[in-house]
Amino acid sequence: MPEIRVKFALPFALRLSEGDYSTAAAGGPVRIGEGPIEETDPRTVVSATFPHADVADPVGIARLRRRDAEQLLRRTNHLLRWYRAVRRRADITELTRAQASPFRFEVIGGGGDPAWAADLEYEETGPTPRTLTVAQLTAEVQAGLATGTEPDVAVLFLLDAERALHQGRFREAVLFCWSTIDSVFNRKYNALANAGLAGEWADARAYFTGHIFGLRNKMSAGMHLLANRSLYREPDGLWGKLGDSYKRRNTIIHEGANATEDEATQALDVARRVVAIMNGIPVPGAAGA
Repeated sequence: MPEIRVKFALPFALRLSEGDYSTAAAGGPVRIGEGPIEETDPRTVVSATFPHADVADPVGIARLRRRDAEQLLRRTNHLLRWYRAVRRRADITELTRAQASPFRFEVIGGGGDPAWAADLEYEETGPTPRTLTVAQLTAEVQAGLATGTEPDVAVLFLLDAERALHQGRFREAVLFCWSTIDSVFNRKYNALANAGLAGEWADARAYFTGHIFGLRNKMSAGMHLLANRSLYREPDGLWGKLGDSYKRRNTIIHEGANATEDEATQALDVARRVVAIMNGIPVPGAAGA
């Protein structure tokens, strides 16, 4: 039965005593100061130890190694949130998998399958800027300035969400994404309702666009009636992902909960899809519709 120690170096040094720190809310302890990754590296090293049954399957070993790395990162991020709060250091944020990489593995006592001891690294997958020539970029910026308006809030909020995600500010990324969804969806939905229900009883129009009708009702039945495009009927499980992300958004706002890297990534994917869908629906009677 191999016992595996996983460790990685933080991108900064923490002013904490060496030893074990209980992060029960995140699944178990994390150790500060397992020794430097390199002799001249001043950064703080975090580690955790995981017992495993004997596994001969390389695929099974790879899956367990990823799980161990995830658990160590989750515990470390819990510790970093408390360090940030106590130290009042705004620049200390949670880490993404790529920022924590490489994860170093060691079989305690030696021996065992060499596959356990290989480093595990995640690549950074940051936002990709648009590829434009100087002439194209100049023309688009000048055209935007000529309108006398601000850039679309969805564009700026999604850029803020991307930056928050890749800086380890996962909770903020989720909230940026839902600010985008709320803004884009409600603006288009209200325009569709006002166009489709023009001339109807004012109280009925107000019911369809008000809070009583509910966001999920608007995204499903409301959208189906007004635009024949229900988010409930979208492929690839969008409705389930949208619901999961909305629940996380609510627990953050109402309960002060946190978010993981995967939850922030899902919120960004969902927000991009909702924006694309809503921007692609014309409003009857509007210019260019």
